[in-house]
Amino acid sequence: MLKWFDAAAAEAQADEVVSEIGHIVPKSALEESGGGRKKQIAKLDQTIDRHRRKASIAGYNIYKKAKFANRVKWKLRDEGYPDEFIDSVVRLLII
Repeated sequence: MLKWFDAAAAEAQADEVVSEIGHIVPKSALEESGGGRKKQIAKLDQTIDRHRRKASIAGYNIYKKAKFANRVKWKLRDEGYPDEFIDSVVRLLII
């Protein structure tokens, strides 16, 4: 029963996602547009897909999925990303 609540792996993956997002799409780059933006979006899509597959393979239960999504959301918010961006990323990660 206690193993069901052990979300350490989900939280570690959330930290990894936020770190990668911070490198791919710095907060200051959200206002920019142009050719570089397409590359950022492509890299962000790849990162989200990879972590979605990783979470799927790990077989997170509903509690672990919630911990994962919540940690991503609050870490991105703490780093100053806009709510629209955060909601989009979290939504894509937990589909």
